[in-house]
Amino acid sequence: MTNRKRPSKRAIIKAAGGKCAECGTTNNLTLHHILPLSDGGTNDKENFVILCDEHQKKLHGIYKKKSDYC
Repeated sequence: MTNRKRPSKRAIIKAAGGKCAECGTTNNLTLHHILPLSDGGTNDKENFVILCDEHQKKLHGIYKKKSDYC
């Protein structure tokens, strides 16, 4: 059975050195599943990467293209 219970955010961030994996900032950190639960990923701490809010949004394509604003 897949582990659906997420470990504490604080514990994962501490284990990852407390920095965004992309830019190294310590601000606005979030957990990101490396392999999504929907694709068979787990909530094991090894399946998370720490990202700042900005890199999380970029990864998921949340930022609009500049041309979308015109």
